[in-house]
Amino acid sequence: MVSEKIIEAKEESLSNLFSEAFIFQIPIFQRPLSWNEDNFEQLIEDIKDSMSLEEEHFLGSIILQQHKQENLYDLIDGQQRMTALTILFAVVRDITKNTELRDNIQNYIYQKKDPYKGLPEAMRVTPWEDLKDMFRQYVYTLGGTQKFLEDFKRGRIPYKDTDDPIYHLFEAINTFTHKLSEIDLERFVTHMLRNVYVVCIKTRNLATAYRLFNILNTRGLPLSPSDLLKSENLGVIEDEEERKKYAMIWRDLENEIGREELANVISYIRMIKRKEKAKLGIYEEYQKLFKEGVLERGVKFIKYIKEIADIYNQKVLNPEIRLKNKENENRYKNIVDLMREFLPFSDWIPPLIAFYYKFKNDEELVDFLLKLEKKFVTEWIAGFTSTERITASGKLIDLIEKCSNAKEVMDKMLKPPIYTFSEYGYKDEKELLKDKLNDVGFYRLRGGNLAKYILLRIDMEEWELENFPGYREIREITVEHILPQNPPESSEWVKIFTKDQRDEWTNKLGNLVLLSGRKNSRAQNYDFGKKKEVYFKPKCTPFRITQELENVNEWNIENLSSRHKRLIDKCISIYCK
Repeated sequence: MVSEKIIEAKEESLSNLFSEAFIFQIPIFQRPLSWNEDNFEQLIEDIKDSMSLEEEHFLGSIILQQHKQENLYDLIDGQQRMTALTILFAVVRDITKNTELRDNIQNYIYQKKDPYKGLPEAMRVTPWEDLKDMFRQYVYTLGGTQKFLEDFKRGRIPYKDTDDPIYHLFEAINTFTHKLSEIDLERFVTHMLRNVYVVCIKTRNLATAYRLFNILNTRGLPLSPSDLLKSENLGVIEDEEERKKYAMIWRDLENEIGREELANVISYIRMIKRKEKAKLGIYEEYQKLFKEGVLERGVKFIKYIKEIADIYNQKVLNPEIRLKNKENENRYKNIVDLMREFLPFSDWIPPLIAFYYKFKNDEELVDFLLKLEKKFVTEWIAGFTSTERITASGKLIDLIEKCSNAKEVMDKMLKPPIYTFSEYGYKDEKELLKDKLNDVGFYRLRGGNLAKYILLRIDMEEWELENFPGYREIREITVEHILPQNPPESSEWVKIFTKDQRDEWTNKLGNLVLLSGRKNSRAQNYDFGKKKEVYFKPKCTPFRITQELENVNEWNIENLSSRHKRLIDKCISIYCK
């Protein structure tokens, strides 16, 4: 008895792929249409170039899982290319004046029902579930692609943003329409059908199909570790309905927090489990975690991903906690917002997730966050390297796992060996803060990010936090020098401050204020009176530490040094309670 081949690889022309020998469907768990204008342009330009040179053109490989119905296949890999080719054919169909070509192309991409051959009516490539109606109306209907362009440009087709699959469909149809406008369509289609090829790798076994997918896509093809882990873990779920269920859970997570943030979650989980700097790529690190039994592939892994992603979404991305004390609710939300926007690293996030995952208590989470912020901000001020921060984060995660309650974690997390500055020459964080906050080049420390963070953190504490609205347009906030960095020789600044004073005080904490971005460039060299009049009044700025300057009559060395001392004292009171 001859055993059935597990894997079959064969070169196929587009003529065969777009015939009754193949019906393709895209599994629900695959990445949605995500090619953009550059991808579509590259595809058609490559085919046009090969036509000009009268050469064959190879489009790469696709991986197919064959169903019991002989011509029905799941596109495990290659769905972006096959979908793009389908749209390309549809555009040719709709712009050609050759009715025979038009009708033939329709038969290539849409299978008519044929009771004599036993063929059902079917799309040649059945798209993602959420795009099926859109494709049926505009791609598989005669004249549909040009109607799509009209409807899209008139605003009749809603889409969320430029990452929306519907927008990518517009990019495809629009790109192909423009690129085909001055080309011999009959010759182009003949070339596509006869001289453009792919290698079809077929298997009836789903696990084999996923294994092939992962092997091919860990060798330089542009798929993220998130995509690979998704396919791998869905691939080991044998029950089809269960696989669809968890595919939708993964898809919902991608839609809710975004593919990039889900990739971050996967990175945070790796840190929580490893507690050390990555030594391999993320995907390879996960293979070790699976092999060692730290994580289990399939349903358990996807459930765990969802639980961690939900914590990340609710406590970091859109921070909300429920407390009796509204001031603490607002404090938590605004500190997390500041840390996420202005700390140039995310090493604090895995410990926060690990803490909440274990103890699941909002009251304790606020107290933990305040200590967590103190730890990471003071280590940042001290100049911890990336490796040192990651090591410190790993030690804290390890402490969280070993402690039996949240109080024990918080009692130990700010004590040696978890937290110490002795190797930096400081006995404690108070001595560290006094030294660094008094630096003559404070404005430029840590790439300029530190000044903005410290000023915002001090400003936040000047508000009644229960009613604090947060900082609008948070990414547009800038740091302004009161005494300008380069005052004109004719200005009052040169008269009030000596050159030595300007050299010493210009970039110190006491000379810095916060402004909204739109005001900074215009305000920088104004004399103090005009700055006060235009920028430092309460109606002109949302920052309390900027508003307070309205009551200062002159900006001189006495007022500057007095404010400098007050801001340092305030910062120390925040972090050295």
